[in-house]
Parts: sequence; structure tokens; C-alpha cells
Amino acid sequence: MSALIDVGGVRKRFGEHEVLAGIDLVVPEGETIALIGPSGGGKSTLLRCINGLANFDQGRIQVGACTLHPTRDPRESRAAARDARKLVGMVFQDFQLFPHMTALENVAEAPIHVRGLPRREAHERARALLARVGLEARADALPRELSGGQKQRVAIARALAMEPKALLCDEITSALDPELKGEVLSVIEKLRAEGMTLVLVTHEIGFARRAADRAAVLADGAIVESGPARELIDRPQTERTRRFLERVMA
Repeated sequence: MSALIDVGGVRKRFGEHEVLAGIDLVVPEGETIALIGPSGGGKSTLLRCINGLANFDQGRIQVGACTLHPTRDPRESRAAARDARKLVGMVFQDFQLFPHMTALENVAEAPIHVRGLPRREAHERARALLARVGLEARADALPRELSGGQKQRVAIARALAMEPKALLCDEITSALDPELKGEVLSVIEKLRAEGMTLVLVTHEIGFARRAADRAAVLADGAIVESGPARELIDRPQTERTRRFLERVMA
């Protein structure tokens, strides 16, 4: 399989604090990789760099044929980020739905205004995507009328509306109770079965073990261990990984 995402030597600092300390990561097309590790380890920052939402100080990120790299030219940076976002969609833990728009309108908004899709066609596609995540009957509901799990499924449908090659999911179940988490995770498993490339930042270790092809442990800005998800979680090879798993699985 060819690499859809290729991260090479990426470093990112906030002041004196180095959040990413030379990250190398290759994500082949069709793979599901779980990024796990302690809070503050750099997982969410890495996703934001891949999606062009955050600049970085050193290294390069290849997303399909698009290359992101450090630059002082804001126009070049914005253009590269736009190209990257055509290939990778992002789903956030806090949904980020437009509160005044229905579920259908939230999903159709970007195809209409970014891709210039006719409204009728965009709405037809939005209904199909809402059906894909089990929410066709809630198409006309406003976000305040939806549960947390339903909001997150709308957010997934909205990301899929731009027809990305990959989804980057940043702790998308962290704000949900156990029952609602199951609703969202089942959608992710369905997307995986369909061949979608997925990069999941998650603390759901059981889900990562079951659903991910591979896992990588980020701690203190570095990947301390990576490998097949089941093998890494069942038989970690580094002391740092063992300490993390013992704490979150206790």
C-alpha cells in the first residue's frame, strides 16, 4: 500500500516547550492507526499539523501529493493547508457544529460554499451521509436537539461530505458517556471496514486494540513505541508504554 500520510522529522515548539520532538510517521492508504499516550504528549498537535491547522518549525508532512513544510510566507502556508484539507478531514472532540443550522445544513455547508456544489445536490448527498451514520431521521434537527453522540456522528458526516481520503479523529468520544461512545465508535468501525484511512487520537485502549491495525505511543513529544495494535497493547516493549497502559487500564 502507498503512503497517504508521511510525516518526517516534524518538530513543533510553543515558546521553550517542544511539543513535537522529531516525529516520523507513515500512514499507508486504508490503514487505521491509533495514537495513544499520556495527555500532553503531542497527539492532538500532530493531527493539527497534518491537517494544516497548526504550523510546525522543522521537518515536512506529505499528504498525498501535497507537501506541508515550515514557511514564512502566509499565502504559501494557507494554500498548502487548503490542499491538505481536500485529502484529510478532521473531527474534533467538541463537535464544532453551527448551532443555528440543522444537521442536514451542517453537513451540506462546506460542499456548497467550498466546492460550489448546487444546493439540491449537496442536500441529497448530506442526507445520504446522515443515513450512513444512522441519523437520516434527524436531518432537520438543530444541534441543541441532538445528544452528544448524535452531534458527533453529524460531525463525522460533515467531514465525509468533502470526500476526504482520510479522517483525523481527535478524542472524539472523550466528552461522551459510555452508551453514546458506543454509537460513535461503531461508525468508526464501519468506516474502517469500508477502507477509509483513519488516524485516531484516543484513550479508548480497548477500542484501539480491537479496531486499529497499528498503534503508536506518543509521550513527551516523541513516538516511544509503535507496532501492530494488539501486540503493542498486550505486550509493550518499552517501560514508558508499560507505565502508561498500567495507569489507563487499572
